Amino acid sequence: MNLSEKILELRKANGLSQEQLAEKLSVSRQSISKWESGESVPEIVRLTELSKIFNVTTDYLLKPNEVDEIAIRTEILEKQQQDLIQKNMKADRKRFCILSSVVILLIAISTFLLMRGLKWTAGVNVPLEALYIILVIAIAAIIVVNMLYYKKLKNKKL
Repeated sequence: MNLSEKILELRKANGLSQEQLAEKLSVSRQSISKWESGESVPEIVRLTELSKIFNVTTDYLLKPNEVDEIAIRTEILEKQQQDLIQKNMKADRKRFCILSSVVILLIAISTFLLMRGLKWTAGVNVPLEALYIILVIAIAAIIVVNMLYYKKLKNKKL
């Protein structure tokens, strides 16, 4: 792998756009593009800055080495794996929020319908306003359940 390929791979592995890397190095985005395409090479000062940003040696940047190439590819795969894990965790959180909300609302509506059923069996008259009160309580319960869930996740990560 040559210098241009290494810069491209390292930039992507670190999740940086050409513009973001250019900002860190105080150069233009076009300079980064030329480095990555092999049209030009960075000056010595920029090479040392690149090595610090990417946490690699200047030797690695300048010398071809298969072991380093494997390490970079492994790093890229690990980053992709972490991204997939984060995406799945986000989907799981979303699923929990939706399901818990639906269950709580179904319980609330069922409670109201059971109370309305008392009108015919026990002669108790339950006004429609009771539905509003039950729904407000259900929404509060949804908020509390989801807040506790997120707090539990946050504590688990620490």
